[in-house]
Amino acid sequence: YNDLPWSCTFGTREANGIWVNRTEANGITMSAMVWLLIVYSGFTVTLLAQNNSLQPMIATIYCTLCALALACHVKTAFTDPGSVPYQAVPTEEQGMTQSQFPLCSICLTFKPERCHHCRICDRCICGMDHHCPWMNNCIGSGNLKHFILFLIYVWTLAVYAFVVFGMNYFFCASDECVFTPVLVQLVRVMTLMSVGALMFSTN
Repeated sequence: YNDLPWSCTFGTREANGIWVNRTEANGITMSAMVWLLIVYSGFTVTLLAQNNSLQPMIATIYCTLCALALACHVKTAFTDPGSVPYQAVPTEEQGMTQSQFPLCSICLTFKPERCHHCRICDRCICGMDHHCPWMNNCIGSGNLKHFILFLIYVWTLAVYAFVVFGMNYFFCASDECVFTPVLVQLVRVMTLMSVGALMFSTN
C-alpha cells in the first residue's frame, strides 16, 4: 500500500487512478483527430505498397514511425503532467528561508515555483508549458519528454512522406509512373497532411 491512487477511474482528481481530461469536448475531438490522421497516413502508405507503388521496406519504416508517434501520444495524454497534491506543503529548507508562501487562488493550496493553474484540467501543474488540445492534456514536467518525442516523430513522418512522394510521384519521369485516380487523390491528401504536420511540429 502507498499513497498513490488505486481506483480504476478516469479524471484529473487525486482519487482517480488514470489521468485523463474528460471535461473538454474540444480536446477529446482534437486528440481523436490526431489518431485518425496518423492512422489514415499509415493506411495510405500501406495501400501504396500493396499496389507496388512503394517498396515494402519504405512502408514498414513509415508505419513503424506512425506506431511510435501514437505510442507517445497515448503516453502524453494519459500521464499526470505534474499535478501538485492538495496536501502539498513547503519543504523544511523553504520554511527556513521564507516566511510567506504562494497559494493558488483557485485550489487554495501551496503553489511551488514554476507552477501554474490550468483552468481546463482544474489542477496546479509543476513546470507547466501549456495546455495542448491536440493531446487533451497539459504539458508539464511529467510528460514533457513524451510530448517532445511525439513532435520529433511527427516531423520525421512529414519529411519522410515528402521525400518518398517527391521521389516516387512528383519528380518521376519514367513510363512506369502511371497511377490510378484513387492513389493520386490519396497522395494529394497525404501531401496536405504533411504540410500541416510540419507546421504543427515546428511551430
